[in-house]
Formats: sequence, structure tokens, C-alpha cells
Amino acid sequence: MVLNLAFRMTGKEEAARDLTQDVFIKVYQKKESFQELSKISTWIYRIAMNHILNYLKREKRISFLDFMEQDTSSAKDNTTALSYWDQNMPSQPDKVLEEHQKEIVVRKMLDDLPAKYRIPFLLFRYEDLSYQQIAEQLDLSLSAVETRIHRAKKKLTEKLQPWLKHL
Repeated sequence: MVLNLAFRMTGKEEAARDLTQDVFIKVYQKKESFQELSKISTWIYRIAMNHILNYLKREKRISFLDFMEQDTSSAKDNTTALSYWDQNMPSQPDKVLEEHQKEIVVRKMLDDLPAKYRIPFLLFRYEDLSYQQIAEQLDLSLSAVETRIHRAKKKLTEKLQPWLKHL
């Protein structure tokens, strides 16, 4: 559950694994503070959510600084498609590559959403949390969650409009 959340929030497998490890270290260190007012999974999920949100805030600052210092000759090639290919050994490579490219576009559009819209949307869409659960996890009102998810969908639709004929 924690690894899935971390991957959905970051989009990076290695970062998700590191974050998951960090979360369980924190859980171990704070085990005495668990008051049994909720399920232990809810408590762990909340720790994970806070840790991942802090990571995303730091990452945003760092990636901006990295971008400012990067020169064009040092830009890396995107090897994501190749590693995906190696892992899945598709029977129809063109279909798999096409689906992967669509996923990249959608993920990029999701990443461009402001965090206040992206996070509730990801929790709803990919973590299958109810609006009520999202409200509890993010310490928001139910109506705020509904509004943010609605706005995220609207913004995504607008961003994906030029891509619709390709998706």
C-alpha cells in the first residue's frame, strides 16, 4: 500500500522504494506514539502521506535548481521505454510502446497539476480511496476534496485536449 502510494505520487520507482523504506523506519521509530484511535494501516498511511508530500516539496525545489544548472550536452536519454520493454517482453511491441507513450503523456499532465489538485485525484483514481478517506488523510473537508478532484479532472481534460486524437 505504501509503495503503491509512493510510486503513484512520485512516478519514480527508485524514489518510491526509498520513500517506502523511510516510512517504515519512521513507523518503527514512532511506534510508541500510536494511540490505537484508528486502524494501524490508517496511521501508517498518514505517516506515508506526510513523508511523501515533504519529499515532493523538496524535490520540486531541487529539480528547479538542477534544471537551472543543467547544460544541454549532459541531458540524459529517456531509457524508461527500454526498461519497460525488457521487463515485459511484449507479443505486440508496437501496442505496448504506444500504451507506454500514452501513459507518459498522461503522467506528465498529472505532474503539471498543482499539488492541491493532483494529490486528491491520484488518491481517488489510483489508490481507490473514497472522498471521505481522502478528506481524513489530507485533513480537508469532504466538499474541499470533491471540489479539488473535480477541478483536477477539468484541468486534465483541458491539458489533454490537444492530445485526444493521439490518445
